[in-house]
Amino acid sequence: MADPLKILDDLSARARREDSPSIDVSSRVILRLSREARAPVWPMALVASGTAVAALAVLNISRPLFEMLMDPWSVFFVMAVHVLP
Repeated sequence: MADPLKILDDLSARARREDSPSIDVSSRVILRLSREARAPVWPMALVASGTAVAALAVLNISRPLFEMLMDPWSVFFVMAVHVLP
C-alpha cells in the first residue's frame, strides 16, 4: 500500500510540468454582459423608501417610551398637568 502523501506529491509534480491551456474568453464575456438588459432601479427605490417610512413610524411610536426611560418622573408630571385646572 502506497503512502497517500507520496501519491499526492507525485501528482502535483506532474501537474506542474504540464502547460495550462491558453483560452481567452474575456472578449466573449464582455460581449455577453454588454448585451444583457439592465435591471430596473425603481423596485429597490420603492423598498428603500418604504423601509424609511416604516422606520420613521417606529421612531414616532417609540419616542414617548424613550422619554420615559430617560426621565421616569416625566410620566408623572404629564399626568399631573392634565389633572390640574
